[in-house]
Amino acid sequence: MTVATTVAAGLLLSSCAGASPGVAAKVGDEELTVRQVDTAAGEMCTALGDQFAAQNTVLPMSFVRQGTLQLMILRTQALAVADQYGLEPGSSYNNDVAQRQRTAASMPDAVQDTYVELTSANALATDIVNQVGKIVLADQGVADPTDEQVTQAGVDVFNQWPDAHGVDIDPRYGLESSDGVLTPVDTNTSVAVGEVAKKGLATEPDTAFARTLPLTQRCG
Repeated sequence: MTVATTVAAGLLLSSCAGASPGVAAKVGDEELTVRQVDTAAGEMCTALGDQFAAQNTVLPMSFVRQGTLQLMILRTQALAVADQYGLEPGSSYNNDVAQRQRTAASMPDAVQDTYVELTSANALATDIVNQVGKIVLADQGVADPTDEQVTQAGVDVFNQWPDAHGVDIDPRYGLESSDGVLTPVDTNTSVAVGEVAKKGLATEPDTAFARTLPLTQRCG
């Protein structure tokens, strides 16, 4: 598990440049600030430090921030959809959290909550998707739906949610919706000319490049 984990497959999140100054992303009525993302990314870097060291992995902090924001957005939208339908996370999510907590027990106390909260975001979204799917199909009078029908009905709700409530992302994080999934892309408005500049804008992490960065700009 890395912080570059993409959002759950099939969940649509649209992005644009509508976020206000100091705001990394606006998800419905909730704002995720640049400071919150920076803090969470730093804590994720610390949490994953031993894993990165064991794998001899070094990432630019820009990738850590990007992956962190992805998970923060996914979690925020999932909670908003749950609130809209009057739902609480179920057993599948709670079981995932318990597993993450066991993993986090060996990490510094100060970063455990952030690690558990963010790495369980996909499980939270999946849990809410399936609960919402059952509600939607029941309202439509569908009796004894298959698991695939339930999941698709829930995903449809998630897909429609951004259009109704808005998900705006600061372009600096290089994220946009592609085929229904929030994915890393080059959304930088400037043109990279030098070799180092081009590596800094790459959509896949370059470990060799990351090792050349100052300590404050790399993780691992």
